[in-house]
Amino acid sequence: MTTTAPSAERLADCAPTFRHAIRRDTKSEHDALEAQFAPFMTAPERHLSWFLATQYAALGALLASRPVEAERMLSGLLLTELVGRLRFDLENRGVIAPAIKSADESLDGVAIDYLVLGSRLGTETMRRRLFADHQREAIPQYFLIGTMPELWQRHCAELNNIDVGSDRAATVVQDTKAGFAIFARAALTQA
Repeated sequence: MTTTAPSAERLADCAPTFRHAIRRDTKSEHDALEAQFAPFMTAPERHLSWFLATQYAALGALLASRPVEAERMLSGLLLTELVGRLRFDLENRGVIAPAIKSADESLDGVAIDYLVLGSRLGTETMRRRLFADHQREAIPQYFLIGTMPELWQRHCAELNNIDVGSDRAATVVQDTKAGFAIFARAALTQA
């Protein structure tokens, strides 16, 4: 007799990985943040300084929230580069961005990587949509770094090595939500 029921081994192959779980578990925070950025997406020229200041304040707070063992973060150098480029962009626009408080405790490096590397994907989409007809020199430096696909792939592999439902997974999700809250606070502070 044959059966069409999937084997346990095949089901295990289809089980959601932590990479999928973190996206699902932080979806409401991600969606709320995208809603906060909606004014920028609808009127980018009017809200560009606000957007850049928000990114600067939030990424600066994430940088200050790094764990002691931050050298293991995939996005460490990128995060420093982004903050520097944003500082340059804001200085060129004559904008002073109020700083915001970092997290009360250091955030997990994987959570920071998720926020920083994931945001590069969205930023590249914005750049293509909002600055397609601009000369490269007219585009804020923040938008010119690109998506860092090799770092994103390494990060996805790292996420896939975390067991769904583990204490480690819970910490990364909690700290990712705290990171989204930093961005939300930065958006309100720059208004």
